[in-house]
Amino acid sequence: MKSSFKIKLILSYFAVALLSFSFISIALNKKLEEFYLNETKNSLTAQALLVENQLNPDILKKENAAALSSLIKSLGQKISCRITVITKEGRVIADSQGDIALMENHLNRPEIKAALGGETGENIRYSPTLKIEMFYIALPLKDKEDTAGVLRLALPLSSIKTAFTAVRKIVLISLLSALGLAFIFSSVFAARLIKPLNRIVQAAKKFSSGDFSRRIHPDTADELGELASTLNKMAQNLEDKIGEIEVKNQQLMAILESMVDGIVVVDGSSRIISLNRTVEKIFNISKTDSEGKIFLEVIRNNDMAEIIGSVLEKKEFVSRELTVAWPVQKIFQIDASPIFEKNRITGCLLVIHDITRIRKLETMRRDFVANVSHELKTPLTSIKGFVETLLEGALEDKENSRHFLQIIHGHANRLDSLVNDLLDLSHLESKEITLEKKETNIKNLADDILAGFKSQLKKKSVTVKNDLAADLAARVDEGKIGQVLTNLIDNAIKFNRENGTIRIYNRDSGGKTTIFVEDSGIGIPPKDIPRIFERFYRVDKARSRELGGTGLGLSIVRHIVELHGGSVGIESTEGMGSKFYFCLLK
Repeated sequence: MKSSFKIKLILSYFAVALLSFSFISIALNKKLEEFYLNETKNSLTAQALLVENQLNPDILKKENAAALSSLIKSLGQKISCRITVITKEGRVIADSQGDIALMENHLNRPEIKAALGGETGENIRYSPTLKIEMFYIALPLKDKEDTAGVLRLALPLSSIKTAFTAVRKIVLISLLSALGLAFIFSSVFAARLIKPLNRIVQAAKKFSSGDFSRRIHPDTADELGELASTLNKMAQNLEDKIGEIEVKNQQLMAILESMVDGIVVVDGSSRIISLNRTVEKIFNISKTDSEGKIFLEVIRNNDMAEIIGSVLEKKEFVSRELTVAWPVQKIFQIDASPIFEKNRITGCLLVIHDITRIRKLETMRRDFVANVSHELKTPLTSIKGFVETLLEGALEDKENSRHFLQIIHGHANRLDSLVNDLLDLSHLESKEITLEKKETNIKNLADDILAGFKSQLKKKSVTVKNDLAADLAARVDEGKIGQVLTNLIDNAIKFNRENGTIRIYNRDSGGKTTIFVEDSGIGIPPKDIPRIFERFYRVDKARSRELGGTGLGLSIVRHIVELHGGSVGIESTEGMGSKFYFCLLK
């Protein structure tokens, strides 16, 4: 590229020089030709005047051919040109080089006509007598006022051409020398011009590849220097702008990657341009493998693809809630916006809000309200009914009124337990509770709790074995862990068989201890195990209410253990008993 431009530049200079010198040569050649012809004409005219002075008009009148011919030949030899004398009738009466007897009448010759008309005639033409091209000059021969004849001098053009050829050779040699010098100077000048251009080209290549650190150092203050300065400024401006864009892109990417909502950008043909990490996690896909593919090839969901198609077609914002079963089971709020460029839609921005947890929480809230309402309504209905019965006259019935009041008292206690459990659960779920942790002997804590269940154990003939290690200790909130053990032991007694057993023991593993409360009770069906720690969830609702349970105990257990950084679990076989456990850091 560089060499071709240099050659073009050299050739352009050379072409200009060639055209200029050629024009000069042509003009000079023409001028020289005119000059030599004029000089020849003037020379012949002067010689003709000298010859005319040698001619006596009487010789023409007497037509003394011998004397005239001798004189003409003598003069012709002296001036080295052909001399011809012609009468006014056109007849040749003397010629210095030819045989007049063989010569035709010259009256129609152009130079003769002009001379007979009283003017100096001239003409260049081929001479049939001498068989060469001649230059003719003719003068009228006067006898007083009359024209007695014509004196004509002729000179071969070969002598003129010989001299002119020599001059042309000199001009041609000068032209070639000038062209050679022009080529040398143009090459040197082109090389000096190309050198800064090469630096500019190299720097421009660096700029095109994204390296704007290169700078051009101009050697001149001309247009090339100005071009170099302009390119340097452009490179600096581009470097600054690209730096700003990169910072903004990094900020934008950081925002997109940190968003909990999924972001997908597609072009006008529904091909994925970009997506964030949230989308990768939701649909278990890879950004690298997804970009450039059709949306439906990556996320196989027709509803989302239809939303994108609708936005691209109608150029309007679309918001829709979708329940997706494939490739994941989620509930999404989809917000799709068109992307415009110069009033032309070029793509679609898809914002995917995962509202599965929100909808689940809403369902749990509705269930919670329904459960609380149901739990409150049953004792309240009973209390209201027995109070109305007492007010209607049963109060006077000493035997039944006391029984009614005992029932009312039992329902009131149940309401009190329910409200207390709800308050405890709300307090635990708020995460605002502060645990008062201290080193606690878990075996001693369990013994103290079991002492409070003696009457219940005796009533159901249930045997308890506390097999916890004597030195088992953990840094815990003693009151809260005591509540956990109380709830688990209470359930183990309530849902145990007559003459059943309860065993409390632990297993240590890697700085953790797992405490088990195992009973020989009725067990839990497999379908109920995953939901056993939910609020108000009961396996046998009628029996649970009959035994005074609120359905919140196990949910409270889970929250307390999780606040301690542990976890809860259950192993149970229907009809074979249950094994509840919780894990604590030692």
